[in-house]
Amino acid sequence: MTTTASTSVSHPPAPEFDAVVLGRSFASHRVSARLRDELRLAVHEIGTASAVRYDDIDHRWEILIGGTVVGRAKFVVDGHGGLTLQGRDGAALERDALTVHGFPNLFRPIVSTRTDSVGYTVSCIEYMRSNGLDYVERRLRTPVADDDYPELSFDRPTPILWFG
Repeated sequence: MTTTASTSVSHPPAPEFDAVVLGRSFASHRVSARLRDELRLAVHEIGTASAVRYDDIDHRWEILIGGTVVGRAKFVVDGHGGLTLQGRDGAALERDALTVHGFPNLFRPIVSTRTDSVGYTVSCIEYMRSNGLDYVERRLRTPVADDDYPELSFDRPTPILWFG
């Protein structure tokens, strides 16, 4: 009887964090400190990531160095501004937006033109935690609403059902 070894490779599990802050900018350091101190989140700062991609199955961001996943997080704060970001369904990245449609739980305070983008990022995550929410994404169109965050949706998209 002849047996062959499996050619599949199992990688070790990557550590999980509440939030990963990318880059070494002043804004990224401010966000990290506020998320740790004010919201008591498990925050990991990384300045050497080569890419970041969203996992639609587990609803987590995967942080990559080379081709290796070095961490996973519910929230990503892009304090770098120049990394490759792979969102949901091949969504295009708007360069000057703090939040972007197709990129769930991603905040980009370094590229935003919004006043106090760091404060907005922290207050939005605090709002989500206090209301039991774990998903946020920019809407395609901002509705007229008397809401703290009318431009954001806190509902996960409904998957398309295939009938055959």
